[in-house]
Amino acid sequence: MALEYSNIFDAITEDAAEASELQTRSDLMIAIRDIVNAKGWDQKQAAAAMGITQPRVSDLVNGRIEKFSIDKLMTCLYKIGFRFKPHYENEQLTMDVQIVTDNQRPSAMA
Repeated sequence: MALEYSNIFDAITEDAAEASELQTRSDLMIAIRDIVNAKGWDQKQAAAAMGITQPRVSDLVNGRIEKFSIDKLMTCLYKIGFRFKPHYENEQLTMDVQIVTDNQRPSAMA
């Protein structure tokens, strides 16, 4: 008998909402790792861009999912230039990804 899962996290929890959250965090971590790799950043450069420490970047790129919330991952994505924009229309939910330019981000100096 073969087990089949549409979400690998269904195998470790019976709570569908928890499995969905784990999958979302995993998807975001993979996307961030791919962006870091595409930009050719080392972990120190990635840390500076995302406003986190180098050990946290190591946790992120090595898939230590338990160390990151969806909120933190979304903040990291924003700091490296991406933002999700959900739209609901005609009973359909879609998600756009917007590129965030430096002039759209608030200045770090206040």
